[in-house]
Amino acid sequence: MSILRVESVIYGIEDIREGRKFLTDWGLEEIDSGENGAIFRTLENQLMVVCKIDDAALPPALETGSTAREVIWGVDNQASLDALAAELSTDRDVTVDDAGTLHTIDDSGFHIAFRVADITPADVPEAVYNFHENVERLNQHSWPEVNAKPMPLRIGHVVYSVEAAGNWEAASFYLDRLGFRVTDRAINAGTFMQCDGSNFHHCLFLYHRGDHRRWNHLAFEVANFDALMGSGTWIDGAGYKTTSGPGRHSLGSNWFWYFKCPLGGEIEYFADMDRMDENWEPRTWDEAPPYARWMLGDGLIST
Repeated sequence: MSILRVESVIYGIEDIREGRKFLTDWGLEEIDSGENGAIFRTLENQLMVVCKIDDAALPPALETGSTAREVIWGVDNQASLDALAAELSTDRDVTVDDAGTLHTIDDSGFHIAFRVADITPADVPEAVYNFHENVERLNQHSWPEVNAKPMPLRIGHVVYSVEAAGNWEAASFYLDRLGFRVTDRAINAGTFMQCDGSNFHHCLFLYHRGDHRRWNHLAFEVANFDALMGSGTWIDGAGYKTTSGPGRHSLGSNWFWYFKCPLGGEIEYFADMDRMDENWEPRTWDEAPPYARWMLGDGLIST
């Protein structure tokens, strides 16, 4: 079986109107809406679903207020979905809805689901740069559009905060049962993992430095550094609060800019993340490297 990516994230929120405005500002396309919720999608056809916080169809919340209720992972084919159903039903409840989506709970109590991925490749213009004598742009300027609305390409990763006690067991569920791979593990902070069908440094991070269980954040990839800075500037100008960045992380190496998310937790734009295949040797750190190699401002993402 092969899990390819985050396919969808389902939120229960207090204010549908506020949630719709935020996701529109964030740069996603609204494809359906009503009094009880709305659906948005990325350029690669991943879905963000917002529902009323008291919607009886939502999985129960693990925290008060607006928050993510379920992460749906996209798999490569129906055979993989059937294999997951057989594997997970050996020790936990598994249900399949009318759309064929498989629902269950991970070992930390977070609601997760699986469906066959429906990927639409994004048309991304190639960025050209002049670095020293590596001249890719001759006799032409580079003027990124000023005040351009963000265009996130895809959801890159999700992050849960978990309790420090049992954090490796929480990660092992994804490694042993779902085929994820460790890329970096910091004993004092958390475990970075990639889906077996992805080469992103991480599609999932279980963070335990805060020593509590909650939804942490969701991250969207943008095309390049200009897109990151332009998107972040747009969102900042729309009145949303920066929680960290812009900067460049140590683990993962990606540029980042985090904001407080009206849907719950934080939300991130990122670009230029490390890519690893099955030949990568996972690293274990007793203490995590610095949060960022560089960062503007003095804010830090909350734990």
